[in-house]
Formats: sequence, C-alpha cells, structure tokens
Amino acid sequence: MNPLYLFLDRLTKKLGQHADLDVVNKIMVVYYGGITGIFFYVLFGLLALFSRSYTLSGILLGVAILFLLTLAYFHHTKRRRSAKIILTLLNAGVCLYLLHTGGTSGSGNLWLLLFPVFSFPFFGLSRGNLVSFLFFSLVIIYLVFQKSLQAMVVYPPEYSLRLMGAYSIIHLLGYMTEYIRFHNYQVMERAIIESKNETRQKEDFLSKLSHQIRTPLNNLTVVSNLVNKSKLDSEHRDLFDTILASTINLINVVNNIVKVSEVKIEKELSHQVNFDLSSSVDNTLKLFRDQHKDRLEVNLHASRNIKTNYIGDPIRIKQIFLNIIENIIKANPKGKILVNIEIDVVNDREHESELSFIIRCPELQLESDDYGNFYSRPSDELVREGSYQPDDYYIDFTIARKIIEYYGSELKVSGSDEQTTLTFGFLLKKGTAGVHRAEIDQETAQLLQTKQKIELSNANILLVEDNAINQKIIILSLKNQVRQIDVANNGKDALDKFGTTKYDLILMDIQMPVINGIVATKKIRELEATSNTQTPIIAITANALSGDKEACLAAGMNDYISKPFQVDVLVNKMKMLLEC
Repeated sequence: MNPLYLFLDRLTKKLGQHADLDVVNKIMVVYYGGITGIFFYVLFGLLALFSRSYTLSGILLGVAILFLLTLAYFHHTKRRRSAKIILTLLNAGVCLYLLHTGGTSGSGNLWLLLFPVFSFPFFGLSRGNLVSFLFFSLVIIYLVFQKSLQAMVVYPPEYSLRLMGAYSIIHLLGYMTEYIRFHNYQVMERAIIESKNETRQKEDFLSKLSHQIRTPLNNLTVVSNLVNKSKLDSEHRDLFDTILASTINLINVVNNIVKVSEVKIEKELSHQVNFDLSSSVDNTLKLFRDQHKDRLEVNLHASRNIKTNYIGDPIRIKQIFLNIIENIIKANPKGKILVNIEIDVVNDREHESELSFIIRCPELQLESDDYGNFYSRPSDELVREGSYQPDDYYIDFTIARKIIEYYGSELKVSGSDEQTTLTFGFLLKKGTAGVHRAEIDQETAQLLQTKQKIELSNANILLVEDNAINQKIIILSLKNQVRQIDVANNGKDALDKFGTTKYDLILMDIQMPVINGIVATKKIRELEATSNTQTPIIAITANALSGDKEACLAAGMNDYISKPFQVDVLVNKMKMLLEC
C-alpha cells in the first residue's frame, strides 16, 4: 500500500481525536501540499544534478529542505497560516525563477501553471482566488518587461499569450472546482443540520410520549396494589386481574420502545474543570458500595503515575462508571460480586496523559449488534412466560460506549475463565495541582457526607411533584409507611421548604415548571456542601430513556425509579438509603 496513504490515514485518525472535520481537513492539506512539494523538488533537483545544472539543482534541493523545516515547524506549533504563507512564497519564488531561466530545457516555465492547483486548497475560495490572481499579475508584468529584466529566456508574444491563456483556464477550472466543493459542502451541512433537527424532534416526541404514557400507567399500577382483592367476587377478581395483566404488558411495550432509543451524548462537554480523577471514580463507586454492601466488593487500583488533577468533565467520567457498574450488578442478581478496577498511565506527555481503564468482573453473558452495542436479554422461557421485568435483565453499555467514543477511544469487552474484562482509555489534559477538593469536584462531595440511620416509619419525607393526581397516589401509598409527607409543587417550592425544614429523604420528580428536578437537586447539594450531612434524594420520574438514570445520579441524586413502579420497590429503596 502507498506509504503516503498510510501516513496520512494514520495522521487523520490521530487528528480526529482533537479537532472537528473542517480543521482536520485544513491540517491535512498543509501536510499533503508540503510532502508533495518535498517529493517533487527532490526528484527534479536530482534530475537537474544529473543534467549538470548545479545552480538549479541546489535551489530545488534547498527549497525541499525549507519545505521540510516548514512542516516540522508546523507540526510542533500547528500555525497553519504561517506555514501556508511560507510554502506558497517558496513555490512562487521557484516558479518565477524557472520562468526567468527556463529550467534545464527551456520548459521550466510550465511549472507556474500548477500554482492555482495549490493556492485554492491552501487558502479556500476567495483568498485562493486572490493569491492566484496576484501571482498571475506578477507573471504578466514579468512577460511584458522581460527584456528590461534581462531574462535568460525571452518568450515570444505568441508563446506568452498561450502561457497566460493556459494559466487563466487552469485558474478558472480551479476556481470552479473549489466553488462546487464549497457549494456541496454547504448543501451537505444544511442537510445534516436538518437531519439532526428531525432526529431531535423525534427523540423529544418519544421522550414526551413515554412521559405521558408512564404517568397514567403508574397510577393504574399503584391503585391496583391498593385495591383489596378479597372484597371482590370471583368474576370481578378475574376481570381485575385481566386489567392488571394488560397494564403490565403495556408497561413492557413502553420499556421496549425506550430501550431502542438512541443515547444522546452531547459533543460539547458541560464542564471543563480541574478535578481529582481517582477521587471522582472512587466516590462514584462508594454509591454502589453503600447500596450493595452485603454482596458487592469494588476495588480501585490507581497507578502511582496518575497525576492528582486533570482538566475535563467529571460528570462524564462518572456516567461511564455508573453505567458499567450498574449493568454488572444487574447481570448478577444473586451471590457475591467482585469488581476490580485498574487505572494506569499508558503514555505521559507534558500537557496530557493517555490513561487506560481495566474493569474485571464476573462473567457477563453479552451479545453484540452490528453497531458495536453490547447487551444481554432474558431467556426465551422467561419471555414466553412474561414473568420478567425488562429493566432487570436488559444490560446495556451504550451510554459508556458513546462517551468513551467521544474521547476518541473504544470500549472493548472480552471474557475468559468465568470473568469478563472491559477495557478503554482516553486522553486527559493535565490540571493544576493544589486545587481544593470542593472546587475540583463539587458534584461528588455529597458522596463523602456522613449520614445518620433512621427508621422509615420515623422519616420526614418531602415529595416534589407538580401533578396533583400523582401527589395523591404516592401519599396514599406511603402514608402508613412514614411519619410525615410534605408536598412541593415544583423545584423552587422544594428549595424553599428545604431551607426551613429538615427532611430525612426527598422524592424528586424531574419534569416540573419553574425549576426542574435536576437543577433543584444540584442546588440542594450546593447548600449541603459546607455541612457534614446529606439528604438522600430518589428520582421518581416518567423519564426512562437511555441516559436519564445516569443523568440523575450524576446530578447528585442517590437513586432512581422510573414510572410505572411497584410501591414495595420504592419502599425498599427508601429503606436502603435511610436504614443502612
């Protein structure tokens, strides 16, 4: 295979990790133009040497060396504009020299016809047109006053006209080609934007549809649990069971709809801050250690070469581990679970580090689709019986995979000896040492807070819910389980109540007017940042698309339950946070 192609292909993949496509293309043009120039200047410099044109050979080989030095300068500084100007001036100088001397056989002037071929890719449509026109003007001036300039080769007027005509045609063809490319790029860009808007609208519609369906389904499920079947005769009990079975089937249908929705990972990270990588990961793991301490053991081994602070988005790092560990626990519903996590530095540079992450856990029965997604499904027998809950069996690493791919890496899953290994890695810029932990990673500060055990029956609960029917149903379901339930109609109301009353636990809806649940949770955690207490927060929401759970946990919530839910599941989650 062409060595130049291999070099450019490898360079493109490397550049693609750090810049958008337009920037990568511009950098590639500089590299390609420089490498091509070096090749031809060396080739024709050697040919001139064999023809005993020592002056021309020295000039061509010297320009090749200057091209090489310019590319080295560009490689280290990434100053495209300076590199393009230097390469263009060198090309222009060589073309004018060949026009003046005629080259080795009097035909060296033909090389100036290639000048537009380089100017348009280097400088784009408008600037490339200007650069090529200015050079053409210099050529015309030279041809008009060639005798006065004591040209070594005097070109007849007929030849000069043909030369200028050929240059004009090549210039116009170059302009037209660049114009068509630019026009097609704009059309494609508009099509991509329209496609993204359509996709966003579909995702919004799916999210709203899921929210609207799940809320009444939740009411049906909870009310069904409150109904005393013993007071129904056999006929009505059978009809009631049919309604309940149909409701459960509809729940499974809604779950399957949202499972196939595409995970949306924003390209632009929300926070670029100094953060402690080891602490961020360990604090995220502490959430699982507290909730599953009876059967989960998670060991974190961070290399001594790991720097204290990095610059990036700690929320995204947390989402990766939240998604992976949650699915490992889901895949092993019984027995002890041992998870070992290793973080090491593969390549340490002056301003950034290439990190590797290795996660070893009990064997996961995973499948992979054509798009690189890993997942697991319940057995056919359970599917036929309809006696499974999709959320309990559907293992999905899509969220972690999407975030890892954004960082320019890949999530790899391999299995051997009853063990599954997940590996990935990415680059992180080095941060400033000595930053206070509260400033580095406020989002994980709540995980370090101490908590007091309290019986659920003595708990004071704040329910944050804007729907009156939902408020009534949750209160009816929990009124005999807790001491008191206060209601807040939105996030602002919740903050006002939180500031005046001590609550043992908060049940937080997500989609609310004024202030939504995510923002309210972050503000509550900010208020608690200076204290040594933490109020557990459980998200109770109809948002159940891929990534919603991780978004809630990363915002500072302790747990998550999606509508429709069983009351005993919610009660168990509340007990876990209060009594353990």
